[in-house]
Amino acid sequence: MRDALAETLTLDIAKISVKAKTSEGMGYTGDGSGIAAYAVALITSLT
Repeated sequence: MRDALAETLTLDIAKISVKAKTSEGMGYTGDGSGIAAYAVALITSLT
């Protein structure tokens, strides 16, 4: 996943971090009847 993101965004792979976590049995994601995805990006100006 990191490789694909780095290639798509033309970034060094060292600049990409991917984390995963379970829902610990809570809600529709925890009981396996659904999924959820969240994305966070830190964008800074180079100028």
